[in-house]
Amino acid sequence: MKCKICLLVLLFTVITLHARKDYKPLRTYIKNGGAIAQLLPTIQSLESDDELKDDPELYYLAAQCYKKAHDVENTKVYLKRAYDTISFFNTTYGMFEYVLKCDQKDRIPGKNGKVKLKYRSKCYNLVINKYPNLYNAGIFFTRKRDFANGCKFWSMYLDAADQPLFAKADLKNTDSKMPRAAFWYMSCCFEKKDYKNVFKYSDLAIKDSANTDLYYQYRAVSYAQLKDSLKYERELKEGMEKEPYDMFFFTNLMDYYNQTGQFGQSLALADSILGLNPDKAIVKFAKAVVLYNMKNYDDCISLSKEILAEDSTNTDAWFYVGSSYFNQATVIDDAIKPNINAKSYAANKQKVKDLFRQAMPYLEKYKMLKPDDKDRWAPQLYRLYLTLNLDKKFAEIDTVLTKQAEAQKKK
Repeated sequence: MKCKICLLVLLFTVITLHARKDYKPLRTYIKNGGAIAQLLPTIQSLESDDELKDDPELYYLAAQCYKKAHDVENTKVYLKRAYDTISFFNTTYGMFEYVLKCDQKDRIPGKNGKVKLKYRSKCYNLVINKYPNLYNAGIFFTRKRDFANGCKFWSMYLDAADQPLFAKADLKNTDSKMPRAAFWYMSCCFEKKDYKNVFKYSDLAIKDSANTDLYYQYRAVSYAQLKDSLKYERELKEGMEKEPYDMFFFTNLMDYYNQTGQFGQSLALADSILGLNPDKAIVKFAKAVVLYNMKNYDDCISLSKEILAEDSTNTDAWFYVGSSYFNQATVIDDAIKPNINAKSYAANKQKVKDLFRQAMPYLEKYKMLKPDDKDRWAPQLYRLYLTLNLDKKFAEIDTVLTKQAEAQKKK
């Protein structure tokens, strides 16, 4: 029995001596300092050593190395000298990375099944006053549009608060900047198109009341990018409820309803906003488009004319008036063609011509305002001029359509 104990003591002594020898470069750096980048390969090599990888001391020493490098830049800040901002923040991150690793290893139970937190207090005291620097780093990189590093620091700031090492600081309940940090993390993920992680800290980010509009915008667009149309619609609706005057939610929800053929929903949505602000031009126009899509041409004409009376520069409103008249005419024209001998044919044909004449100035105005949008105005003016026997104008449009067809063939 004594032999076994002696062997265990000897083995422990050998491992300890081995560890102390391997840790010498770290201790030397803590004493003398230097370029932390040159030490990193040594730290990484020690971490991959099977005999050392679970030793809390290794990670505590690595954290101290980062603190040594950090203190160099921190001293420059204190003395108001030029300092390396990125190095200042990266060494802060390194300190937190390794104290958290140290605490994780320190929590591994010993052979007796008990946990002896030898380094908990040391690690906590080493970094707790540096915690605000993680937030400052997040701001720094976000403003620099370095969103990858922004995410990295915001994530460390938020995740550290959940770790047992910082439990006594109760950061989640005492740090009022947590929701803002969660929002900035969301923003950085969104900007770098990491749409899946936009939602990671949503429970916190929603508490940042100053950015409610962007919170729902980021979530809605992210769901759209992830091809989840139901959640996309849900976020737009929730955004509308929270920010009813933010046109982002209205316009995108209208587009979604129109694209999916939910015109009744579109109309109800437009009416709900007009109930809050009857003079909102963009909403009036959106409603006119819905009425057009629903083939409610009389109401579309009436509303579009109202829009033009308020703002004659609304190009598309000219089209919707003209096209509504045009569509009313073609419905009648197509219906009477099979019965040209009917008694009502002449009267109905006159209605067609009257409607085409009403459409003409609006479509011609649209053509003048948007000459390149031939796909819209050319076919309608072609039929209109043909029916009204306007030979010169018809020949002009015929030439336009012929050239357009030739260009398509070349493609």
